[in-house]
Amino acid sequence: MMHKQGGMNVNKTFFTVILSAVTVGTILSGCSNEPGTGSGSNKNMDARQPVTIKFWHRWPESQKALEEVAKGFMDKYPHIKVEMPTIASAQYTAQLQAAISSSDLPDIFSNQAAVPVDQLNQLGLIHELDDLFPAKKKEQFYEGTWTEGFTTMGGKIYAVPHFTPRRYAHVMYYNKNVLKNAGLSDKDVPKTWDELVAVGQKIRQSGGDVYPLILGVKTDWLMTGFIGQMATAIKPEVVPNDGFNLKKGEYEFNSPGYSETIQFLKKLQDDKLLHPNSLVINYREASSLFAGGKAAFIIDGTFLSSELQQNNKFNDFGVAPLPTKDGKQQYYAFQGETKASIHVKKDTKHYEEVKLFLNYYMENYYVKQLEMGIEGSPIIDQNKNTKVDNPQFVTGQKIQDETFVLSPHPFTRNTAAIQVNTEMNGKKPKENIGKILEGYLAGQVKDLNGQLNQLTADYNKAFKDAMNKVTASGGKITPADYQFPNWVPLQPYTKDKYNELKK
Repeated sequence: MMHKQGGMNVNKTFFTVILSAVTVGTILSGCSNEPGTGSGSNKNMDARQPVTIKFWHRWPESQKALEEVAKGFMDKYPHIKVEMPTIASAQYTAQLQAAISSSDLPDIFSNQAAVPVDQLNQLGLIHELDDLFPAKKKEQFYEGTWTEGFTTMGGKIYAVPHFTPRRYAHVMYYNKNVLKNAGLSDKDVPKTWDELVAVGQKIRQSGGDVYPLILGVKTDWLMTGFIGQMATAIKPEVVPNDGFNLKKGEYEFNSPGYSETIQFLKKLQDDKLLHPNSLVINYREASSLFAGGKAAFIIDGTFLSSELQQNNKFNDFGVAPLPTKDGKQQYYAFQGETKASIHVKKDTKHYEEVKLFLNYYMENYYVKQLEMGIEGSPIIDQNKNTKVDNPQFVTGQKIQDETFVLSPHPFTRNTAAIQVNTEMNGKKPKENIGKILEGYLAGQVKDLNGQLNQLTADYNKAFKDAMNKVTASGGKITPADYQFPNWVPLQPYTKDKYNELKK
């Protein structure tokens, strides 16, 4: 579940895949009427005017798979070149906002929470994509993929999923070599905080500069995400996705879940069970040290499996659920949102070529990322039928799937909540849980609960102001639309539950 150099001059050197003559035998579903297909199609395509489509994305874990898919596409359509820049994920928001300001968006670009789909649609910046998704095609995707305010607006599709929508659950990775050197094994992987402390003490007793846990605290969105998930085992009414209490209908970062989890991490630091470099490194630097045997455990998303294997050439690791305070159930809320998706620029001059690419992408990239152990596909049958020879990835996907629980979402209950979200965009506090954790571990934050109270108050003020603005402009929404009294946390919130509220 999970941030700056700005400006359009960042990363101007685009990646260009070298063309080669490869015969592609798979014909895409829904592409039988493509212009230039059939007898003599290669000759016809070769005679066409060259076209370049530009594609920006923010997922470093996807780069290699996308490069291979782009190469296959360009082999099949030699007149179309796909250009992809290598954009650091931390720079993507600034680069996207600069492109919007200068009216210089690429043909295809990944979504970003800082510029939600409602805002992009209001600004007239994104292309409607219904013609890519006939009814049978839409039905291939997971239920909840086509949700107002995330992939659709006014019932029309404006975003193509990049990963499974059931993504961003956090897991714990363990280094088998470090455990073995401390006389431990897979069965000793902790399920509770107390067990983590006990195992950590055994690891430290073995001597050397090896620590039980390492974190990339400088990556505040990752810290925010996993702390929120751990916190659900203490107070499940507060969804980990955004710190919102769906019983009360308000933000609650000052809940016992957040407070106790952050204090536990501080205890690990004080007891020298947290790697001392954690405070000064990001999540990729942390994963390199983990792969290098400097820590037994690291917390990250399920996508880390492929990065450890491909970037660090490391495979002696396992995957386990996050340990929780008392071993109680944790969850990540699946509320219909698709957090990783791509848009098409409204005024692209190459829409037909973009459609060819996106059809090819859906048929090939989703499978390629599965085979490479990057992430699950948003298409159900691809997950069922694709052979994946990667036990860590398979285990991580299983844990992630079990961690997600279908939970209520105000967008589904009242679409005016989408407008409130757009109004809040850019007005939320700059502070977040990850930054508070960093300050607390560094000793700069003395009053943790005071900081959490302030963050809660600031978020609720922004929320109230946004709702007042929407209602003042004629929107029909009340605080009650954010309260779900019939929700039982950790139990799936199905469509009939929404209907109960209407009675």
